[in-house]
Amino acid sequence: MFQFSTKIKRNIFFIIIIGLILIFLDMILLNKKINKPWSSLYISIFYFTSISIGSMFFLAVQNVSKSGWSIIIYPIIEEIISFIPYGCLMILIILFLNGMGLLKMFQWMNDNLFNPMSKEYDEIIAHKKMFLNIPFFLIRSMIYIFGYIFFYLSIKKISSTFLIKKSSYSSLENYKKLNLISILFIIFFSIASMLMSWDWIMSLNPHWFSTLFGWYVLSSYLVTGISVITIVSIYLKKKGCFPLFNENHLHDLSKYLFSGSLLWTYFWFSQFLLYWYGNIPEEIIFFLKRKELYHNIHFWILIPNFLIPFFCLISSKIKTNPKIVSIVSIIICIGHFIDIYSLIAPDIGHKGEKFILSDIGAFLLISGLFIYILLLNLSKRKLMLIGHPLFQESKNYKYPYIKNK
Repeated sequence: MFQFSTKIKRNIFFIIIIGLILIFLDMILLNKKINKPWSSLYISIFYFTSISIGSMFFLAVQNVSKSGWSIIIYPIIEEIISFIPYGCLMILIILFLNGMGLLKMFQWMNDNLFNPMSKEYDEIIAHKKMFLNIPFFLIRSMIYIFGYIFFYLSIKKISSTFLIKKSSYSSLENYKKLNLISILFIIFFSIASMLMSWDWIMSLNPHWFSTLFGWYVLSSYLVTGISVITIVSIYLKKKGCFPLFNENHLHDLSKYLFSGSLLWTYFWFSQFLLYWYGNIPEEIIFFLKRKELYHNIHFWILIPNFLIPFFCLISSKIKTNPKIVSIVSIIICIGHFIDIYSLIAPDIGHKGEKFILSDIGAFLLISGLFIYILLLNLSKRKLMLIGHPLFQESKNYKYPYIKNK
């Protein structure tokens, strides 16, 4: 069992305190705009919540595909997704503050934009009123949030029955329940993740629209989730409290990292190519704004999100090297945070600003909370689902093309 030492807790609290100090300095001393530091918090909360959601999707896919190799890492995934209730509820609070007019992150929440008699009237936004109106927006958001929380609690409840050995019949029944709830979650996720991306990110710039945007963000959920699963698994193995995790499991996780990065790159290329070819002003403004603010960041993020994982993980031998894989995973996480930041920041109060103290502070604060919740939960549970019908298969799993010691 993992020991959550006082030293680790002290380091995490230090990170959280530094984050709070930076947010305070930016809010009080440097910046007095209404959206600060909420816009910075929104970016970081969304990012870490998306990691948990992506991890739960990965877990559901493993359940539905009846994959045997991954049972060993199920406890790790289940604790990474434990941030979902916290992250989702924090997002909901920010959305309600916007809906009540206390924050002004969403441009379309200005009633004057829909009033033909107002000087601020915007015909394009007015035509989207059926979808972009505050009550319907908040109702949709609550459906996403409580849906994710429901599936998280359901999966954790069923999975907890595998912590001890039971009769074969009982284990099989719970396995079937887990499979069913995973199927339902994938159906829910396939719809909610698309709409959530439109509502929580794309609607920040209501003049812009991309049919590929939902898939693009979804691929980011997935690859960052797998990256964190990999990092935590390697860390616990190094600590000596995750002995069953070996190079065979690491190799398969690395393959998912590699393929996930390619999937994200495919959507990146598809979206950019369509806009480059069409060259329609209301579409390319999205890229021009980010080019002006962040110096072609749309191209620079290909380095951490595609080139590094592609060349570092293309070799089967490197896929089993924990040091290289963990470094690549960390780089991927950083690269996708930059991507999420560039998607959100230019449209919610960072206009004309490249980076501010509260961005760093919010990242430190939310990452500290994320790590604390993760490690605290890991320290309270067993890391082996010995009652799972496929546990022995995962324990004895050997990738056929690795020369095992």
